[in-house]
This record gives sequence, structure tokens and C-alpha cells, in this order.
Amino acid sequence: MDKLLSPIPARPAANARPPRQVHRVAVVVCPQHSLGSVGLVLDVFRMGNQLPGAHRFELIRVSEDGLGVPHPDGLLAVEGGPERLQEAELVVIPSLWTQGPEAAASHPKVIAALGALPAGVRVATLCSGVYLLAATGRLDGQVATTHWMLADELQARHPGVQVQPDSNLTQADGIVCSGGSLAGVDACLRAVQTLADRDTARALARMLVTELDRGPQSLYMPPPGWRRHTDADIRRLQDRIEADVATPLSLQALAEAIHVSVRTLQRRFLAATGTTPLQYQQALRLARAQDLLETARLQVAEVAEAVGYHDRVAFGRLFKKHAGMTPAAWRQRHTVSHDRGHGQP
Repeated sequence: MDKLLSPIPARPAANARPPRQVHRVAVVVCPQHSLGSVGLVLDVFRMGNQLPGAHRFELIRVSEDGLGVPHPDGLLAVEGGPERLQEAELVVIPSLWTQGPEAAASHPKVIAALGALPAGVRVATLCSGVYLLAATGRLDGQVATTHWMLADELQARHPGVQVQPDSNLTQADGIVCSGGSLAGVDACLRAVQTLADRDTARALARMLVTELDRGPQSLYMPPPGWRRHTDADIRRLQDRIEADVATPLSLQALAEAIHVSVRTLQRRFLAATGTTPLQYQQALRLARAQDLLETARLQVAEVAEAVGYHDRVAFGRLFKKHAGMTPAAWRQRHTVSHDRGHGQP
């Protein structure tokens, strides 16, 4: 009788939502941070909370002393100090502009807390935010990236890190690093994919009007040799190479032009520009090819010929290795709107 009178368990409604899975994301905030980068991180995860589905993101802002951060653009509110990083599934370090070394020197508690994170806590660095993580030693022996302009300095300060300046994103051992400041969107999307799933990340990318998987940072890097140097002879040779990129180089002729041996030429050119004369010409050729693909109505073979390559297939392979896509795909993606539909494939 008691069994007959016992209440029948209620069935869940057919349209009942599954329980939400909350992911706690800690955002490091420093006086050196780019305000736009901090805002980007907060906006991406808050926008993720607008998506339908089970995944939600709880944000915690963390500072060196747990107090508000005096920033050139105003006092930035936080929810706690470095000890709260232990609570997170993901720690994000926004861009520090060019002040990565200064931030690392003035945030010993944050660096110690980053170094002591449990193995399961993921970390994402945006641009120069990588300096704080590199200071912990956790990146030694690992691949990492930052803005291409800062890559040499990062490598010099942290020789144990395998810096890949041409990569837009690197990912290894639960750590995601991104290149330029706006590549931080890519890092956040990759983190969302890891915390939640690819469908959530893809939906968030659509909401942000961006792509989930973009090309390498080398798409935006200038040719090697852009760096300032004081070797007037090498600068004169750079001008000479740039004036006619399609002409094959004669190292002997270049060396004679500045009255040195070929070996001395190679050494001085590398010291001044970070690359050899042949590598420098190759980078200039590919940059010129990119311009022609965007602006000229030439066949790909004609573009290759115009920049000094007589084998279209070899040119295509080299172009794809450098740019991450074929010449035809580059044209389709980068041709200015009024020329679209007129360029030759």
C-alpha cells in the first residue's frame, strides 16, 4: 500500500536545458597592460556567455597586490591577488605593449603564482604578455610566439624558449601564445575550444565576425632587414637589391661594391639585417609578388616571372611556405574590392 501511495518522481520537461558548465577564467591585470587587450579578453568571454549552450565563463581579474591597478587610462578594478589564479581553469595574460620586461621585473608575486599553477590550469598569453610566463621558466624548451617586432628581444632574454615569430599561435603543454595584440582573439578562441568545444568556439568566432583558424603571423611581417642598423654599406646594398628584385644576385658583385670579401659581406649583412643577402632578396620578391597579386591583373605565372621566378610550380611552393596559402588564395583573400572579379587566377 505504501508503495502505491509513494510519489511518482517528476520527469524533466522535454525542453529543459542541461546544467550549465561554468569555466573560471582569471585575467592578469598590470599597469603596463594595453587597455584594448584587457578589454578584448573580457569582451570575448562575456560575448561567449551570450551564446546558447551549456558553457559559461566566469571572469576574475587579478593584480600583483589584489588592489585596483593604477593605469594611464584610469584605475582598473580587480577581484583579488595572485593567490586566486589557483581557482581558475584558464589564466589569460593580455598584451603588455613593449613593456614586457618592465612588467616582469615589477610583478614577482604574479610570476611566482604562474609558476606554481597546478598542471591542469591552462594559460593563454597575448602578444608581449608572454614575458610574464617566460619569467617563470615554464616556457623553457617549449615553443612560444609574440609580436614579430618583439621576437628577437624575447629570444635574447629567454634563450631557452623556442620563439617562433612567424606563428600566429603556438600551443603546447596547455599553453597558448599569440602574436600581435589582435591575435589575442585567436588565442581566446583557441582557449574556448579547449575549455568547451569546437562548436562553441566556432559560434563565438561567427559572433565576433572573424575566422576560427587564420594564417600565420608571417602574413603581416615585413621582409627581413627592416630592423634599423648603422652599417651604411649594407644599407646601400639593401637599396640596390630592392631596386631590382628580379635580377639574380651575385654575391661577388655585392662584395666588390663595398670592397670586402664574400665571407665578410655575408657576416656584415647578417649582423645588420638578421638575414643573408639571398634570403633578403627572396623576402623582397615574395613581398613584391603579394603586392602584384593584390593590385595587378596578371596570371600567377606572370607574377612569378616579374619577381624573378621562372618556374611557376616552385614559386607556388615557396609562396605557400611563406604566406600559408597559395598565390591564387592570396589574391582571392586580399584583392581590393573594386578589383574582385577582374583578376586572373
